[in-house]
Amino acid sequence: MNMNAKIKNMIEEIIIILQNEGVISNDCTAGTINYNLQEPNINVGDSKQYNFATNIAFLLKKYAKIPVLELAQKISIELEKNELVEKADVAAPGFINIILSDCAFVDILKNIINKEDQYGSNLIQDENVYNVEFVSANPTGFLHVGHARGAAIGDSLVRVLRHAGLKVVPEYWVNDAGNQIKVLVDSAKVRYFELFGQTLTMPEDCYKGSDIIWLAEQIKNKYGNKFLENFDQNMDEFKQICIDILLEKIRTDLAKFNVSFEIFTSEKFVRDSGLVEKTLEKIKKYTYEKDGALFLNTTEFGDDKDRVLIKSDGSFTYFTPDIAYHDIKLQRSNKLINVWGADHSGYIARLKIAMQCLGYNPEDIEIIVVQLVRLIKNGQEFKMSKRAGTSVTLEDLMDVSNPDCVRFNMLTRDPNTKFDFDIDLANSKDENNPVFTVQYAHSRANSVLTKAKVDYDFNLIPFNDKTRKLLVALDQFPDVIKTVASTYKIQLLTSYLMNLANLFNSFYSNNKILDSNHSQTLLAVTLATKRVLKLGLSLVGVSAPEKM
Repeated sequence: MNMNAKIKNMIEEIIIILQNEGVISNDCTAGTINYNLQEPNINVGDSKQYNFATNIAFLLKKYAKIPVLELAQKISIELEKNELVEKADVAAPGFINIILSDCAFVDILKNIINKEDQYGSNLIQDENVYNVEFVSANPTGFLHVGHARGAAIGDSLVRVLRHAGLKVVPEYWVNDAGNQIKVLVDSAKVRYFELFGQTLTMPEDCYKGSDIIWLAEQIKNKYGNKFLENFDQNMDEFKQICIDILLEKIRTDLAKFNVSFEIFTSEKFVRDSGLVEKTLEKIKKYTYEKDGALFLNTTEFGDDKDRVLIKSDGSFTYFTPDIAYHDIKLQRSNKLINVWGADHSGYIARLKIAMQCLGYNPEDIEIIVVQLVRLIKNGQEFKMSKRAGTSVTLEDLMDVSNPDCVRFNMLTRDPNTKFDFDIDLANSKDENNPVFTVQYAHSRANSVLTKAKVDYDFNLIPFNDKTRKLLVALDQFPDVIKTVASTYKIQLLTSYLMNLANLFNSFYSNNKILDSNHSQTLLAVTLATKRVLKLGLSLVGVSAPEKM
């Protein structure tokens, strides 16, 4: 239990005391009052900073038999009776500002160090199974810079949710059926034949990237000229080989990017196994035929138009297998989190309507929209277009930068905002580079601990302001994890880590850790910081170097 939770427990106990004294009516239930308890930016005369401020007295006004200011004074008196509170000041018209005692800061240290890598874990009691689907790039080429952002967000979210105590299944939807696969085969065929000196006409809508040339070379190296004759008869085998090679390449690049999945679900399997037809049967009462096509009556649920499920030529639209796929996911999970590119945002409403038609609660589906990434090279935007052959791949990006820099930097902004990835900035070794700042703070903490000639201890010392600020921040880590796990805003964690690194650097500059009379306790502060930085970095899939 961190200090925020302990202060809240104190306040709830004080409410009961004041009820027994007749100051507050008994119809007030302590645990149901939604009051604020947060860190204020106010200093007091002795240069100590208030650690918490609360508006609890205002929220108790309708239950109190005395004025708010007097009530706040009574609460502050009770708070100061606890050894964890050094001072509780009342500010008009009824705010309570709290300074923690040195005992409280020792308590924070013990809590962090004793829990090791379980600090901030298992905070949420929830038996639901969360399915997180992300990346899901078509197996028609290499992963590019845009996929990297979704991969970093999805994988980091999986890590945080698991740390918070939730059951999570990361999943990849493999679009290995449909028109894009036909385009892939047509593209790879041309490149494959070229390797044997035969020139075919490249269709206009084909993929022209170097990844297709690479694919053709892989096929030639393994199968030789097998597909030169009777291509049409062997096209299904050629198609599956293309998909398998590219999907394996995607898996390999994701592994280098520190991303993994438990499940890969094939769209072809969903189609071939009749699951799409079974799903259509379930929503039959919401469908109708018109002009030879089958429509889903989504306007009945507020959509701007009804959506085609089966075209007049008898083929499924992109939407239809997707409905079946989400039906499958909701049969084995209770909550769905989809990390989608901005180009899919128009599908959100219709997908939720389709799930409602299937009998599911649309509120159980959360869509995280990831906006485009602009790659900045030499101060200029480098455009990406797979069909024009100018796509910058994830592998390229990891070669010119590294997975740590790419992941962390792409997690510093709200996913639903466009992001400029500046390679020069990401590779810089100074305070302008967020991941360098955090990793360097971790390595600095490790260096201090390595040089120490005494072991850490939890001796009670007079903690100065810089140390108090750092310890308050360390104490907030469980709250950050809980917030990220409930809001899916992974950028809150990277922001926290950057702030924590800066606070540690300030602590380091203002304390002679190894030459102090309080070295053992200051080493405990250093160890606690190192552990939280390492844990936080691991939750965003980034390494924590011990030397830099």
